[in-house]
Amino acid sequence: MIEAVLLDLDGTLLDVDMDGFLDRYFEKLAQHLDGFVDPASFRENLWASTEVMIRNTDPGKTNKEVFIEHFYTWIPHPHDKVWPYVDEFYETIFPTLQGNIKSFPDVPYVMEKLRQGGYKLVLATNPIFPLNAILHRMKWGGLNPDDFCLITSYETMHYCKPNPEYFLEVAGLIDVPPQKCLMVGNEYIFDIQPAEKAGMHTFLVSETLESLDKDNKRGRLLDLIPYLSLLAAQTTKED
Repeated sequence: MIEAVLLDLDGTLLDVDMDGFLDRYFEKLAQHLDGFVDPASFRENLWASTEVMIRNTDPGKTNKEVFIEHFYTWIPHPHDKVWPYVDEFYETIFPTLQGNIKSFPDVPYVMEKLRQGGYKLVLATNPIFPLNAILHRMKWGGLNPDDFCLITSYETMHYCKPNPEYFLEVAGLIDVPPQKCLMVGNEYIFDIQPAEKAGMHTFLVSETLESLDKDNKRGRLLDLIPYLSLLAAQTTKED
């Protein structure tokens, strides 16, 4: 029986042109940190810090701690001088980056059905952003943070996708065995493959399909609800 449903954000719940969003993000953050960074190399350097965070396997350091360590290898200024500007950016500038980002049309219906089903819900977005940035993105999609027992952010998580340890950490935080979790996402490499390695059930979201493909565990977001019913029936039959 599935007790928890983990939902990816970008491309699964949020309809987002990621290239366009990242262009706006890097441009505005570089402008906001203009007194501390070289705009010409800022994007490359920030990506490098992000990649170090994604590859981290040290359970003793949060993603934020790993990011900050590398961040200051290319920013020769004190943390107490720079970081208030970073916090200010996410509080005041980041909310203006929405552009045409919105939720997919079926999201309200699916969320209502999941709430009715009594599942523990996790917003399983890759935890490379601070919580307040994720909350802003949720707001763009009309998602209620109170619907989720866990929102994975870089302050609390110690691993990133596609590391299977990320999914095991989520299962531990919500106190649900991986075998009773269902990961829902639109990217096989980042969402499906590592979640399966962690022992979770999976559902690959593909809006190009016309109906549920239960044999390959994939379908439109709308098909998630009947797929959960199939899993429940299968569990009952096995019992």
